[in-house]
Amino acid sequence: MGATTSRTQSPSIPRPRTDAAALQPLEGESLASWIQAVARNRGVETSALFRDLRLYSDDALSRAQTRLTAKTARRLSNETETSEEVLHGMTLARYAGSALPHMPPIPWTDGTVFKQWRTSAWFSDHRARWCTQCLRENDSRWLLQWLLPWSFACLKHRVFLAAECIRCLSPVYFGRHFALDYCLAGGEARLNPYGYAEACDFWVRMHRPLPVTADSVIRHQERVNAWLDGYPSSNDREFVSLTAVLVMLVTPIMLQRRGEDPAILCGLRSGRRTGLIRERGMWADPLRVAAAASVADRLLQRYGASPIEVARYIEGMRCVDWQPQYELDVMDWAYGSALRPNAYVEELVRLGVITICASTRK
Repeated sequence: MGATTSRTQSPSIPRPRTDAAALQPLEGESLASWIQAVARNRGVETSALFRDLRLYSDDALSRAQTRLTAKTARRLSNETETSEEVLHGMTLARYAGSALPHMPPIPWTDGTVFKQWRTSAWFSDHRARWCTQCLRENDSRWLLQWLLPWSFACLKHRVFLAAECIRCLSPVYFGRHFALDYCLAGGEARLNPYGYAEACDFWVRMHRPLPVTADSVIRHQERVNAWLDGYPSSNDREFVSLTAVLVMLVTPIMLQRRGEDPAILCGLRSGRRTGLIRERGMWADPLRVAAAASVADRLLQRYGASPIEVARYIEGMRCVDWQPQYELDVMDWAYGSALRPNAYVEELVRLGVITICASTRK
């Protein structure tokens, strides 16, 4: 269809530009973020661009961000002059071989199967981590990896990723909403002085980043990223497997004072963060994931990859710290499906540190 005809039929949505001004995806950018950036670049409403790309609803965008069909990828490629390979790499299917295995095939005709996969994968149900400095530099362009709870530090700016709005202390959801610049939490939980419910609307780029002071934190995130992207070293898989277990079991006494990042030490001892863990889950706090990675790295250096010795150490530390036996929900255990068989879980179950209980999720 020629450019003249297109302008006649849809004057509000210009055809993709072929000059140098055409907007290209950033490396590692999320599909939803890029589509919204394209809308801003064309000077059109995001909803209008969604209609043009046949992503008519927010739910359709969420599904597209998980995995693209060949037909959808081909259509988006033609509309935006972006290669299909790049488009597929901007979806969560990029991590199907690591953090998000057993992804259901398209079309998702069985909603129950898809919902079960979402609750048993390393996926925060659109709950985002983000680097404030990255958002400032890139005009609020969001990275795909920030959708995974495995992300706890920005390698470029050496800061811990933010996980909640500093104004209302609510998690920020990415991909579920069109606007990514402001916190959209609100409703009955937050009322203005006149008693009406209102959204928070705090600018997420105003979040004050927490600097990383220990080089080990950056090294741990690099090892996790190597596993996520499918090129881990021979020892990285053991490191990630043990980290996944310690996210559930790590205690303050397991951390060392010397050489440890102070933010991790303070975060793990914070009573407020303990409450957030109960409310939002073990993986909700980037500092806790970073703490688990730190302990995992030290234990592997001390004991090698011996699950027996590692499990005995964890058992002893939890006894000293007066920690009760941990009941592992079978759905939480499914978080490790990409790492099974996980010898560390099996040994801790044998020692009685972990018990497997029936799922209570609905």
